[in-house]
Amino acid sequence: MDSLVKLVGDNIKEMRKLKKLTQEDLAEKCGLQTSYLAGVERGDRNITLQTLQKIIEGLEETPSTIVNFKNVNIDSEYYEKKDLIMLLQNLIEGRSEEEVRLILKIATEVFTTYGK
Repeated sequence: MDSLVKLVGDNIKEMRKLKKLTQEDLAEKCGLQTSYLAGVERGDRNITLQTLQKIIEGLEETPSTIVNFKNVNIDSEYYEKKDLIMLLQNLIEGRSEEEVRLILKIATEVFTTYGK
């Protein structure tokens, strides 16, 4: 399944857990079936924007929080390289040019020290 679908699903799951909601609780708030919501969280379902809006409202969040992947567990074997690159890009996009240059410098030093 598509990287963004997996990342959004995982983010929904993490946000639900942070709010101490069960899948049943959130599904009820959104007017969805629990099994459907579970599929969304696993990244098995490519949902419509209307469904995404229901979930956002059920979580009492803003749309931007759904594509902000700060709470995603990057240590999970669940993510492929392209997913991790997307997470890294998301992480640095809101940073200043100075911060991005610093991150690039640190990454370059790590690769020089530990690279092949």
